[in-house]
Amino acid sequence: MTAAVITAAATIIAAVIAAVAVSGGDSPPPAASAAGPAGPSGPTTASTSASASAEPSSTPSDPPLQTLPADPATATPHSRPRLVAVPDRAPEGTVVTLKATGFAPDEQIRIVFRDSDYTEKELRDVTAGPDGSFAAEVHVPSDTGTAMETPVFRVYSLDDVDTDNQADTPFTVTE
Repeated sequence: MTAAVITAAATIIAAVIAAVAVSGGDSPPPAASAAGPAGPSGPTTASTSASASAEPSSTPSDPPLQTLPADPATATPHSRPRLVAVPDRAPEGTVVTLKATGFAPDEQIRIVFRDSDYTEKELRDVTAGPDGSFAAEVHVPSDTGTAMETPVFRVYSLDDVDTDNQADTPFTVTE
Protein backbone atom coordinates (compact mmCIF):
# COMPACT_ATOMS: atom_id res chain seq x y z
CA MET A 1 0.00 0.00 0.00
CA THR A 2 2.79 2.46 0.93
CA ALA A 3 4.66 1.70 -2.31
CA ALA A 4 1.49 2.37 -4.34
CA VAL A 5 1.00 5.76 -2.60
CA ILE A 6 4.64 6.74 -3.21
CA THR A 7 4.40 5.67 -6.87
CA ALA A 8 1.16 7.62 -7.32
CA ALA A 9 2.65 10.71 -5.66
CA ALA A 10 5.78 10.51 -7.80
CA THR A 11 3.67 10.20 -10.95
CA ILE A 12 1.62 13.26 -10.00
CA ILE A 13 4.74 15.28 -9.19
CA ALA A 14 6.28 14.28 -12.53
CA ALA A 15 3.08 15.35 -14.31
CA VAL A 16 3.12 18.74 -12.57
CA ILE A 17 6.78 19.30 -13.40
CA ALA A 18 6.17 18.35 -17.04
CA ALA A 19 3.15 20.65 -17.24
CA VAL A 20 5.05 23.57 -15.72
CA ALA A 21 8.01 22.96 -18.05
CA VAL A 22 5.81 22.86 -21.15
CA SER A 23 3.75 25.90 -20.18
CA GLY A 24 6.75 27.92 -19.02
CA GLY A 25 5.27 28.22 -15.53
CA ASP A 26 2.53 30.69 -16.57
CA SER A 27 -0.49 28.41 -16.29
CA PRO A 28 -1.97 26.85 -13.16
CA PRO A 29 -1.06 23.23 -12.39
CA PRO A 30 -3.32 20.57 -13.91
CA ALA A 31 -6.36 19.41 -11.94
CA ALA A 32 -4.86 15.94 -11.47
CA SER A 33 -2.23 17.36 -9.11
CA ALA A 34 -4.93 18.52 -6.71
CA ALA A 35 -6.72 15.17 -6.79
CA GLY A 36 -3.84 13.33 -5.16
CA PRO A 37 -3.57 9.58 -4.97
CA ALA A 38 -7.24 8.92 -4.22
CA GLY A 39 -7.21 5.37 -5.36
CA PRO A 40 -6.55 3.29 -8.41
CA SER A 41 -7.55 6.12 -10.74
CA GLY A 42 -4.87 8.50 -9.26
CA PRO A 43 -1.95 7.47 -11.48
CA THR A 44 -4.18 7.05 -14.54
CA THR A 45 -5.59 10.56 -14.13
CA ALA A 46 -2.10 12.01 -13.67
CA SER A 47 -0.69 10.29 -16.73
CA THR A 48 -3.69 11.41 -18.80
CA SER A 49 -3.11 14.97 -17.59
CA ALA A 50 0.60 14.76 -18.37
CA SER A 51 -0.04 13.57 -21.91
CA ALA A 52 -2.65 16.30 -22.43
CA SER A 53 -0.26 19.01 -21.23
CA ALA A 54 2.60 17.66 -23.33
CA GLU A 55 1.01 19.27 -26.39
CA PRO A 56 2.50 22.63 -27.38
CA SER A 57 0.85 25.58 -25.69
CA SER A 58 -0.41 28.57 -27.64
CA THR A 59 1.59 30.99 -25.48
CA PRO A 60 5.34 31.27 -25.97
CA SER A 61 7.50 29.95 -23.18
CA ASP A 62 10.19 31.96 -21.44
CA PRO A 63 13.55 32.05 -23.23
CA PRO A 64 16.26 29.69 -21.97
CA LEU A 65 18.52 30.98 -19.22
CA GLN A 66 21.68 30.84 -21.36
CA THR A 67 21.70 31.72 -25.02
CA LEU A 68 24.42 32.24 -27.58
CA PRO A 69 24.69 35.69 -29.13
CA ALA A 70 22.78 35.91 -32.40
CA ASP A 71 25.30 38.35 -33.85
CA PRO A 72 28.99 37.35 -33.81
CA ALA A 73 29.89 41.02 -33.26
CA THR A 74 28.25 40.88 -29.82
CA ALA A 75 30.29 37.85 -28.80
CA THR A 76 33.32 38.16 -26.52
CA PRO A 77 35.99 39.94 -28.56
CA HIS A 78 38.73 37.45 -27.76
CA SER A 79 39.53 34.40 -25.73
CA ARG A 80 42.86 33.50 -24.20
CA PRO A 81 45.51 33.72 -26.95
CA ARG A 82 47.22 30.64 -28.40
CA LEU A 83 50.52 30.54 -30.31
CA VAL A 84 52.09 27.89 -32.57
CA ALA A 85 55.50 27.93 -34.30
CA VAL A 86 55.89 26.03 -37.57
CA PRO A 87 58.35 24.34 -37.42
CA ASP A 88 58.90 24.12 -33.65
CA ARG A 89 62.66 23.51 -34.03
CA ALA A 90 65.19 24.94 -36.47
CA PRO A 91 68.71 26.37 -36.64
CA GLU A 92 69.50 30.05 -36.09
CA GLY A 93 68.49 32.28 -39.03
CA THR A 94 65.76 29.95 -40.32
CA VAL A 95 62.39 31.51 -41.18
CA VAL A 96 59.64 30.28 -38.86
CA THR A 97 55.92 30.99 -39.19
CA LEU A 98 54.15 32.00 -35.99
CA LYS A 99 50.37 31.58 -35.94
CA ALA A 100 48.31 33.08 -33.12
CA THR A 101 44.61 33.27 -32.29
CA GLY A 102 42.55 34.73 -29.46
CA PHE A 103 43.35 38.43 -29.73
CA ALA A 104 40.88 41.24 -30.34
CA PRO A 105 40.34 42.38 -33.93
CA ASP A 106 43.02 44.87 -35.08
CA GLU A 107 44.94 44.50 -31.81
CA GLN A 108 48.63 45.48 -31.86
CA ILE A 109 50.83 42.53 -30.86
CA ARG A 110 54.54 42.28 -30.12
CA ILE A 111 56.54 39.14 -30.99
CA VAL A 112 59.60 38.35 -28.88
CA PHE A 113 62.04 35.46 -28.51
CA ARG A 114 63.06 34.52 -24.97
CA ASP A 115 66.26 32.50 -24.88
CA SER A 116 67.32 29.94 -22.29
CA ASP A 117 68.60 32.72 -19.96
CA TYR A 118 65.21 34.50 -20.09
CA THR A 119 66.69 37.29 -22.21
CA GLU A 120 63.96 38.65 -24.47
CA LYS A 121 64.69 39.87 -27.99
CA GLU A 122 61.97 41.94 -29.65
CA LEU A 123 61.44 40.64 -33.18
CA ARG A 124 58.53 42.62 -34.62
CA ASP A 125 55.07 44.05 -34.08
CA VAL A 126 52.01 42.84 -35.99
CA THR A 127 48.31 43.66 -36.13
CA ALA A 128 45.68 40.97 -35.56
CA GLY A 129 43.16 40.47 -38.34
CA PRO A 130 39.39 40.96 -38.09
CA ASP A 131 39.06 37.54 -36.42
CA GLY A 132 41.78 38.27 -33.83
CA SER A 133 44.39 36.01 -35.40
CA PHE A 134 47.63 36.51 -37.32
CA ALA A 135 50.40 34.60 -39.07
CA ALA A 136 53.86 36.16 -39.23
CA GLU A 137 57.25 35.02 -40.40
CA VAL A 138 60.30 35.65 -38.22
CA HIS A 139 63.94 34.59 -38.32
CA VAL A 140 65.12 32.34 -35.49
CA PRO A 141 67.54 34.41 -33.37
CA SER A 142 70.55 32.87 -31.71
CA ASP A 143 70.10 31.33 -28.29
CA THR A 144 73.00 32.86 -26.38
CA GLY A 145 71.73 31.59 -23.06
CA THR A 146 73.48 28.91 -21.08
CA ALA A 147 70.75 28.08 -18.60
CA MET A 148 68.57 24.99 -18.74
CA GLU A 149 65.31 26.81 -19.60
CA THR A 150 63.59 26.09 -22.90
CA PRO A 151 63.58 29.03 -25.32
CA VAL A 152 60.14 30.31 -26.37
CA PHE A 153 58.51 32.58 -28.88
CA ARG A 154 56.14 34.88 -27.00
CA VAL A 155 53.40 37.23 -28.16
CA TYR A 156 51.55 39.83 -26.13
CA SER A 157 49.14 42.67 -26.70
CA LEU A 158 50.45 46.22 -26.80
CA ASP A 159 46.87 47.56 -26.59
CA ASP A 160 45.62 45.52 -23.62
CA VAL A 161 48.53 44.65 -21.35
CA ASP A 162 47.22 41.84 -19.18
CA THR A 163 48.70 38.56 -18.01
CA ASP A 164 45.86 36.70 -19.76
CA ASN A 165 46.49 38.51 -23.05
CA GLN A 166 49.70 36.76 -24.04
CA ALA A 167 50.86 33.36 -25.23
CA ASP A 168 54.09 31.51 -25.78
CA THR A 169 55.27 28.33 -27.42
CA PRO A 170 58.46 26.37 -26.76
CA PHE A 171 61.08 26.40 -29.50
CA THR A 172 64.30 24.45 -29.91
CA VAL A 173 67.24 26.14 -31.62
CA THR A 174 69.17 23.36 -33.37
CA GLU A 175 72.76 23.32 -34.62
